[in-house]
Amino acid sequence: MAHATPKALQTQMQIHPKDRPRYTSDQIQKYLDRISLPKKFRDFAVLNDPKLARTKEHGLPLLQGLVRYHVCNIPFENLEIHYSKHRTISLDMHDLYHKFVEQGLKHGRGGRCMENNGFFGTVLRSLGYDVRNCGGRVSRMMSSDPEVREKQGETYDGWNHMLNLVRLDKKWFVVDVGMGVFGLNIVVPLEDGYECESIAPRRVRLQRRVIPEHAAADGDLGEAEKMWCYDSCFDPSASPQVWVPTYCFTTLEFLPQDYEMMSWYTSTNPRSFFTYLVLCMKMEMDEAGEKIIGDVSLLKDSVRRTHGPLLGGRKEVLRTCKTEQERIEALQEVLGVDLTEEERENIRPETALGG
Repeated sequence: MAHATPKALQTQMQIHPKDRPRYTSDQIQKYLDRISLPKKFRDFAVLNDPKLARTKEHGLPLLQGLVRYHVCNIPFENLEIHYSKHRTISLDMHDLYHKFVEQGLKHGRGGRCMENNGFFGTVLRSLGYDVRNCGGRVSRMMSSDPEVREKQGETYDGWNHMLNLVRLDKKWFVVDVGMGVFGLNIVVPLEDGYECESIAPRRVRLQRRVIPEHAAADGDLGEAEKMWCYDSCFDPSASPQVWVPTYCFTTLEFLPQDYEMMSWYTSTNPRSFFTYLVLCMKMEMDEAGEKIIGDVSLLKDSVRRTHGPLLGGRKEVLRTCKTEQERIEALQEVLGVDLTEEERENIRPETALGG
């Protein structure tokens, strides 16, 4: 089921499709419990007939529901880097199932993009969906450092993000459950110029264009490689509208060994914000469970609820944590994440709260 290979060998994707990661029907049912998927979705024919997963008629509505309930119940978080004894991230599909589902039902844990999207992609394959794992570069407009946003906002990081493409009736759709408040958190067609509302009033769009850092050797941008670019407009009523780049990506299939390198860098390099900021966030739905309307997030020492999109939404501070004990309590009481005693004792000294 897992991507893992014997320790003496290198990481790889299994050559034969029958050997590639899949979860059993019982495991899938546990996952549906983990994300609190309502009965109306569990009655979908796709869950009994995998062939239907590749059709828009049957596959798309279930896919939309799975994305929505996943991001609202499995957090985008980096707690493994700060609270574990080993401080390493496993992308093995056995380990991720154990963390997200078996332990997740008890402890409420989640993970970063390569964990969330790797796991979710495997769930989708297990249901019969046609999935391609791809890589992205996050825009520096998403940086937590205002100087980086001001001086380097037109540029992008190296390959540091994972997303999935899912094909329905020969048309590809973008599926990303691994970027928290910055993410799409909805299913959108891979279509140049596509635009729609996401978390109201925020609008999102896809464009296929040359990013500023790309240029052909002779200076002819017409020969430069185009990327798929995901942008957000937080105030559609403004004139002119301001579109903020979020990330760019390629349709090239990335392999487990690519993500292994990407994950190692982003979880160990001191320039990666994952290594110096403790974060945990879940999206929130309306009462009908039909739309995402905001989020609840812990960032460093503060927990806040945002009604609406990340920028421009109405923010409500729920907790301000001065000590580690207060942060641990906030994780448990507000975000439903219950750290084990061993995890609590192994907080990274550089990111521990005083007191």
